This record gives sequence, C-alpha cells and structure tokens, in this order.
Amino acid sequence: MDITLIAIAIFILIAILFLSLSLFKSINKKSFTAEDGSVFDTQTDLDIYQNLYDKTKLLFSPENETGSSQQILGFEKLFISKLKTEGFPDLKTLIKYRKQFKSLSDLINT
Repeated sequence: MDITLIAIAIFILIAILFLSLSLFKSINKKSFTAEDGSVFDTQTDLDIYQNLYDKTKLLFSPENETGSSQQILGFEKLFISKLKTEGFPDLKTLIKYRKQFKSLSDLINT
C-alpha cells in the first residue's frame, strides 16, 4: 500500500511539473496583433499580413461604400462578387476570369 501511494504521489508530481512547464511557456510566448484582431507569432508574419490587408481591404468593403465604378483595385465588380459569394461553377467561367485571377495572385504574392 505504501508503494502504491508513493507511485500516485510521483505521478501527480510529474503531472504538475509538466502542467507548470506548459503554462510557463504559454505565458512567455510573445504574440503580435493586427488591426483587425488577427494574432501572429512573429513580427514578420504580422508585417506581411498587414501589408496585404492594406492592399486588399477595398475588395471586402460593402458594395455601397465602393461607389458605382465598374472596377475596384483593377478588378471587375462582377469578378469580386463571384469571388466573395457566387463562386465559379464551371470551367468556362474560370477561363473568362483567368486574367483577374492572375492579377489577384500577383497582388497577394507581392
């Protein structure tokens, strides 16, 4: 009975040790927060995200704020509408907007 009690006590002590180490690591972990609340582990990731966010936030603004122009950031409004809500149901539609996809890819990757 004494050996069982000692084994349980050692097990509890090891569990408390691992829990405290885990808690200590999470407390010391530094995080970086973007304007919109997104959290990143490094400043570099935050800078990349913030730059992309600044470039593309017009694409995600409500329709009434963007005015009645036919293009937003060089993208057709119909393309943006399909991208955000409707989707591209067939190959013909994808091919039709291939240049818009290329422009979006270039915007995201630069």
